[in-house]
Amino acid sequence: MFGKLLKNDLKAQWHSMSVVLLCTFIVAVVAEIFTLTSDNKIITVMGGLLVSLALGFACVIIIIAVAMMFSKTMFGRAGYLTLTLPVKTGSLLASKTLSSLIWVFVVYALFLGSLFLWVFQVKDALGEEVMESAESLLKLFGVPSFLTIFMGVISFCVSLAVLVLVAVQSLQLGLTLSHVSPISKFGNIGVIIIFFGLFAVIQSASNAIADLLPWGLVITPDVIKFTSDIHSTKVALGINAMGINIVGSLVRLAIAIGLHYPTKYLIQHKVNIK
Repeated sequence: MFGKLLKNDLKAQWHSMSVVLLCTFIVAVVAEIFTLTSDNKIITVMGGLLVSLALGFACVIIIIAVAMMFSKTMFGRAGYLTLTLPVKTGSLLASKTLSSLIWVFVVYALFLGSLFLWVFQVKDALGEEVMESAESLLKLFGVPSFLTIFMGVISFCVSLAVLVLVAVQSLQLGLTLSHVSPISKFGNIGVIIIFFGLFAVIQSASNAIADLLPWGLVITPDVIKFTSDIHSTKVALGINAMGINIVGSLVRLAIAIGLHYPTKYLIQHKVNIK
């Protein structure tokens, strides 16, 4: 049954999401073709950056789009039909969340892919000697080498995915609360305040716990080491070491999953559908 819910949600959302995806695709492809066919190194570098900026902007737009779709199908006119379906509220909400994440992650994957492509375009345009000089300059300022940074990109992608989940769950809770009295009288302003307030609280709490529990990975071009004290391990391994605290992301993930339950309760017992 959940599979059918997810399939129908994706089909219903496609009409709105296809416009965002099509516009993003056209801008990215045109800019990328212009970049790849140009002999000017500056244009090559700037063109690749333009593609990444366009996809970065699309990441913001897609978050807004999935929030609007959630509000429309759960609390708008379609909400009367949605909430009378013979399925559990938890399954209904999980389907809305997963379908939203699928659309968001598609755009974010394109954005991250464009960043990787841009890095290689810059490397090809500037040449190996310039890149080696830049790497030496980074080391002088205590910044890890390009190889170490590249190894840490995987961790960044995972952290970003968790942040996206937190954002989607926070938006859904904010939209749900905006249809509960007396918060409903504040309208969209209430949604914005709740979203940013909740997101800030989650970030602050997870960062505070991460500071208390400095567990994670320390990465160098030659070593990947798990440690319970990132700072001390970084000092021991030297200037090229990069520390990655995994506690913050785990806490954010747990909180994001936990936000499903108050949203579910409010939809079942407190929501006023317009």
